[in-house]
Amino acid sequence: MSKLLIIDTADVTIKRKSDNHLFASAEAQLASISQSLGINEKIYGGIGNKALAIMKGQKDVTTTIRNAFYDKEFLAMTQGVSVEEDGAATIYNREKELTVVDNVGQLEVTVTGTPVGTTAHVVNGKGETEQATLTEKVVAIPDGHALAGEMVSVVYQEAVTGDIVELESDKFGEAFTIEYHTIGFDPATNKVVKDIYIQLDHVVPNGDFELALENGTAIAPEFVFDCLTAPNSSKIGRIIEVDRV
Repeated sequence: MSKLLIIDTADVTIKRKSDNHLFASAEAQLASISQSLGINEKIYGGIGNKALAIMKGQKDVTTTIRNAFYDKEFLAMTQGVSVEEDGAATIYNREKELTVVDNVGQLEVTVTGTPVGTTAHVVNGKGETEQATLTEKVVAIPDGHALAGEMVSVVYQEAVTGDIVELESDKFGEAFTIEYHTIGFDPATNKVVKDIYIQLDHVVPNGDFELALENGTAIAPEFVFDCLTAPNSSKIGRIIEVDRV
């Protein structure tokens, strides 16, 4: 059977060569391979300056992956780092709709988080921001900034634990192997008849990416990998068709 119908994207399996760390995704929206030639020129000669040959070389292969979901593993690949699990960090926490109370002449609000430091910033109903004194979880409202019974927001720093991807200026993506797996249909019966695997032996992320936070739009970043020949090899990869039993 020579003709196949392919309508799906692919499952993606990526292995980092340095430590064999494996990353797998079944949510790819796009898994593409493109090829161009840096040298693709005709050679002319003789009477009439006719075309005699074509000079070809500098094969350039890239592959692009776009996932349906944001995944920190992809981002870590472009940075040449590993995901630091349960890492410590300090973030800004914003608590909204806190009601100002009068505590024996001192206007204040109480936050629910665990602040770091002794200062916070209070945003009143007019959108004005002022620095305030923070004592444990209690924030003193600056004079004239808000009245008792009004709602304010408070911004303060808080220590958290989470998975961290460091963006470091002197680190870049390592070498990986990539395998795509998709399926092929018989166009006459619409039955799945082939498993199709695309293997790329030595890929390096080119480091370009964009995370766009846009209202009403899901993050689906694209990551581009340059496909190279592995050391001591002339092969870039292969496409394998396996009969579906």
